[in-house]
Formats: sequence, structure tokens, C-alpha cells
Amino acid sequence: MKEIKIGTAVSKTAGRKTGALRIGTLPDGSPMEIPVVIVRGKKPGPVLWLHGCVHGNEYCGTFIIHALLARLKPAALAGTVVALPALNITAFQKGQRMSPFEGFAGGDLNRNFPGDPDGTLTQQMGHAIYKPLKRYATHLVDFHTAMTEDVRWALYAAVGGKVEKESEKLARAFGYSSTLPAPPTILGGSALMTAAKDGIAAMIVECGGKGPAFTEEAVEDGAERLHNILRALKMVSGAVTDHGKLNYFSNFAWVHATKGGLFQRSVRCGDRIEPGSVLGQFYDLHGRPNGEATAPKAGIVLAIHPGPMIGSGETLVHIGLDPREV
Repeated sequence: MKEIKIGTAVSKTAGRKTGALRIGTLPDGSPMEIPVVIVRGKKPGPVLWLHGCVHGNEYCGTFIIHALLARLKPAALAGTVVALPALNITAFQKGQRMSPFEGFAGGDLNRNFPGDPDGTLTQQMGHAIYKPLKRYATHLVDFHTAMTEDVRWALYAAVGGKVEKESEKLARAFGYSSTLPAPPTILGGSALMTAAKDGIAAMIVECGGKGPAFTEEAVEDGAERLHNILRALKMVSGAVTDHGKLNYFSNFAWVHATKGGLFQRSVRCGDRIEPGSVLGQFYDLHGRPNGEATAPKAGIVLAIHPGPMIGSGETLVHIGLDPREV
């Protein structure tokens, strides 16, 4: 078997190997390292790369990856699963989106692939992570979250050709009803688009909310959907679950709050809305109604501010536009 080496995790034969990948240096000079798990089957096959916590406080994906790893058996696996469950490790430890040691603008790791070994901290992290991803991966699933526990949607790289076909296979096997065939004009610098442009089939899963805003059900369901991807790629045996038609949308719109106050949402993720649909109610600090938040566009709710307080200019709602069953 050809060697797979990602930091100190080295796989030469079937089995499970663990180690760490150095992605930078901490202010005290010690290495900044992230965990790596390689599960390799006895038979050849695809290399499915999984990673979570590109944004450090989006923990749901980490637990979904762990739940899948717990059920993988190398003897029954064709190909390899590479898992990096906590990518942006210092942000993960701090419970925030970006590294606390990123002192420059542009610290969003999901806009800094393929990275730069001589750049900012985040660019250096992107380079260290993307180099083995590009070398080994045939398929990528990148886990993210939004704001509330009911978030369930996905994107795949709609870049044309074989890469798009394989990316759509991932998305259909995962089977979230709300799915965006993402054109190459959006999400520049994301792992999704960078990988797709390098010939790697890729999708993003958005499941649950930041911090503890996710459920055990979401984790177990996500792990089963990941396992269905393995079946679709013929990495494990078993019938592939057909999730039926999905709601593809054309793009998405971020809508920001025009005022602040106490806020109680009245829609959930996955709800269809029309222009003027009531998204939630504002209250003042005396508990009196202080106006409604309404939708400016039609579509499907992908994310909604959870309240109980919202500031002027904060993200109010994320809408998937022009949904159609495919």
C-alpha cells in the first residue's frame, strides 16, 4: 500500500492510525497541532477527507466525525477515511470562530485556502492543512454550523464535469433536503471551492448551531448520513439510502436586523417563507411588543437568529433562494 503521512499519523497498511499535524506555532514557541485519524481498509478505494471546526466554535461536526469513526472497521472498509475533527484548534479551545492569536484582518480560515506558508497565522494554518488534503483526498466533507440546533442544509461544488457529478453524489447520499449547488463564483478561499478546483469532489454540511446548540439526534443522524456516503462511494457494503428529491436553491441571501432589542423568532430552519412573512417579534425591556421582523425575499429558512437579544446589524435570517425539487 502507498504510504499516507499526515503529520505524525502514518498509514502503510490496513488499520487505524492516529497522530498530530503541526499547523503553526504558538506565541510561546511551542507547536500548534491538530489531531489526525486515518482509518484504512484492506481494499483500495477512495480517500474520504473529513474535517470539522474550520470555525472553532462549530462543534457539532466534531461529534459527527467521532460518531462515524466509532463505527468504522478497517476489515470491512475499501479505501481510506482521513479525519481531522478539530481544525482551527486555538479557536476550538477558546470557543470562538477565529483564532485568538490571529492579529490581522482576514482571520476566517474558510477564506484562506490553499493558504500561504509565509502569510498570516490563518494563512499558514490553511497551507499546512491543505497540502496533505490536496495530495491524498479524492472526496471532502467539510462540517460547519449556524446559530440554532435545527440547522440542516448543505452545499456541494457545482463546478462542472466529473468533480460536480461526484460532489452531487456526496450531497444526495447525505440527503439534506435544502441543498445549494454552489457555483465557483461564491465562497472563494473555502476548502470546498479550493478542493473542487483541484479536482477533489467536495461538499459542506451545515448542522446544528454554535457552541452547545446541537442535539444527540443531530449527531447520530449526521453519522448515519456520512455512513451512507461511504456506501455510495462503495467504501462499505450495503444498500444506499435514497433520500428522494432535494430542494435545490439558486443562491442564498443574508438579511441583517435593522434594529435591536429582545427577539423571539417565529420560524424554524427548513420553513418556507414569502416576502412579508413574519420571522419574529421584537420587544422592549418593559416586555412590550416593539415591531415585527419580516422577510424581504421568498425561499427556505437556512438559519435564523435565536434571540433572546439581537443587535442592530446582526444576522437576522439566512434564506435559500428559488427552491426547486430535483
